[in-house]
Amino acid sequence: MSLIPQILLSINLPTRQAVAKDCVQARDTIRDHLLRELVKNGFAATWIVHDHCLQDTYELLQQTDSAQEFSMFVDTTNNTTQRKALNSQLADLMERSRKIGVRITTLSTNQRIAESNLNILVRNKISLVNYFCGTRRNWRSVKSLEPSSLRFGIWEVPAPLQWAQQLSNPVRELILKSVIRFKSKHLFQHVQIDIQSMLENKTPITKFAKLLQALHRIRERGRIDVTPVRSSAALLRHLQMRQPTRLPAA
Repeated sequence: MSLIPQILLSINLPTRQAVAKDCVQARDTIRDHLLRELVKNGFAATWIVHDHCLQDTYELLQQTDSAQEFSMFVDTTNNTTQRKALNSQLADLMERSRKIGVRITTLSTNQRIAESNLNILVRNKISLVNYFCGTRRNWRSVKSLEPSSLRFGIWEVPAPLQWAQQLSNPVRELILKSVIRFKSKHLFQHVQIDIQSMLENKTPITKFAKLLQALHRIRERGRIDVTPVRSSAALLRHLQMRQPTRLPAA
């Protein structure tokens, strides 16, 4: 069976406290505009939420009935042990999310999860881990664009194409470059929109509106599918069963 390339679409959403005071309103405007564009083009994205009070999650839920995905960000950098941080934060976040009717299956973090700590993710029904949240990391050394299989059926999300860093090029050229990549053997492409970067670079929202419109046209031609990160899990498990040697193990 021939599979078309899968676009895994994510949006990195900083907290209101993380942006400059004079950018808070612009942040909210960009967030809401992106949501409207997603709905208009029939897309669901993975919103990487850094707000542990889940106010952003709640506000986005109130604005649409579409099936957007939410991935919670857990920072383990300043904690004594990663295990302690995951234990203390994940249980609380999962409880909060259940209360507002959100199912969290993708964890975003800034460090790789130690193999000995993966059982904590299983306990909290996490099936995917995303290590790439925003433009702060130096990703030039990242080679793989394929998901990696960890233990216990957990998958590592591939590094994204960072569109916000390339907006000096016309959107049409970006799309063309991506279509060329689709001719390679890579089944998955992770496209991330980083709101922090948009604010810092004063990127007009129209750039991303055109990007989503272009992706919509390519999907209409049957050349790609566009999904949130969570939707890749079932396909990954299916591919692993059919072709276990094609997907790299971590």
